[in-house]
Amino acid sequence: MAKVESAVQDHYKDDGLMERIFAFLEKIGIDPGNLTHEDLYACDQMHARGIAATREHVDYSGIAPGMRVLDLGCGIGGSSRYIRTARDCWVTGIDLTQEFIDVARELTERCGLGDGIEYFQANALDMPFEDASFDHVWSHNVTMNIEDKAGLVTEIARILKPGGRFSCSEIEQGPSGDPFYPLPWASEPTFSFLVTPDEMCALQSAGGLRVVEQIDLNEANLAFFREGRERAKSGKPPQNINPLAFKSRDDFLERVRNAGKSAEEGRLVEQLIIAEKS
Repeated sequence: MAKVESAVQDHYKDDGLMERIFAFLEKIGIDPGNLTHEDLYACDQMHARGIAATREHVDYSGIAPGMRVLDLGCGIGGSSRYIRTARDCWVTGIDLTQEFIDVARELTERCGLGDGIEYFQANALDMPFEDASFDHVWSHNVTMNIEDKAGLVTEIARILKPGGRFSCSEIEQGPSGDPFYPLPWASEPTFSFLVTPDEMCALQSAGGLRVVEQIDLNEANLAFFREGRERAKSGKPPQNINPLAFKSRDDFLERVRNAGKSAEEGRLVEQLIIAEKS
C-alpha cells in the first residue's frame, strides 16, 4: 500500500506548479494578483471536459446550500471552488499530494474564498474526520488510483451523515480489453486500478451505500476527445488546460491520446454514480 501511495504521489507532484500556473495566466491576459474563481477555469480542473464536466457533476449531485461537502481528491481546488460558489455550501478538500494542497490553498485565498473552503493532505482510505461529518462526498476522476475500493466506500459511508450522498465520476474498465498506457492518471498498470461499472456499483452496495442513479458519460467523453483532435488539426489551442499538462506538455498529450484511443475502442468507459447512505 505504501509503495502504491508513493508511486501516485511521484506521478502527480510537480515542483514549481504554482509558478507555471501564474505564467500561463499572465500569458492569456489574467493578472494572478487579481483573480476570480472564474478566471481559474482555464487551468484548474484536473479532468477531461474541464469546467463543463464539473458543472454537469454538480447538477446531478443534489448538493444544496448549507451542506458540508467533502471534495475527495481535490487536486488544486478547481471543483471545490466551483461547488462553494455554485451551491453556497461549506467545502473541505483532501488530496494525497501535498503540493496540490498548497496550490489549492493559495489560489483559493487569492480568489477570496478562503472562509468557505479548507484543505488537508490526507489519504482517502483513512480520513481524519469524525463519523457522520458530511452531507455529501464528491469524487471526480480519482478512484482510478485507489486499489482498495471496498475500503474507500466503507470509509466514505463512515463519514457520511444518514441520507448523505456520494457522487463519483470515474473512468472504468471497458469490455474490449486493457487500455493503452501511459494514461493521465498512471504511467503503467501497476498503479491504475480500474473496475467495471457493475463492479463499482456492487462495491457501493457492499460498503453500506445504495446506488440511486448511474449516468453514462461515454458519449460526452468521446465527443471531448474528437473535438480536441479537430482543434489541434486546425491549429486552435485547447479551450482549457488540465494543470497536469504543465509538468510536461508532450508527455501529457501522449497520455490524452492514449485515453482517447482506449475510449474509442471500448477499453475505457466513464460514468457518474450517485449513491446514498441509508
